[in-house]
Amino acid sequence: GDKCELETKSRYCPKVKDSILFSTFPEIGTRGEQKAFNFVSKRAKLTRFGMDAYAFGLLAAGHIDIVIEAGLKNYDICAPIAVIEAAGGVVTNWAGEKIINGGKVLACGDKTLHAEVVSILSGKG
Repeated sequence: GDKCELETKSRYCPKVKDSILFSTFPEIGTRGEQKAFNFVSKRAKLTRFGMDAYAFGLLAAGHIDIVIEAGLKNYDICAPIAVIEAAGGVVTNWAGEKIINGGKVLACGDKTLHAEVVSILSGKG
């Protein structure tokens, strides 16, 4: 018989200059975290705020490219990690390290884009 299948696939976007960035609040984290976020935001094609967890779903479905958050709890990020990685994306902390306990979260739909954003957030890009 016929099957109804839904495929979730993050989108190819290897450059920050072409990306769509989402975060929950413009006043992200500490003053230093805000500064690092702004370095990325100024380079992105478009930045939008307010989606909370829905932004992770949009990333996994290929509608946006980057989600940057600070101050998340483990229960905020554990489920989105599984969905985003299954869609081909990457979720780490801002230094590019595995994350399961919350804190500063970077999710990207493209691995090349992720590496560029990690570099910018760390002050090297």
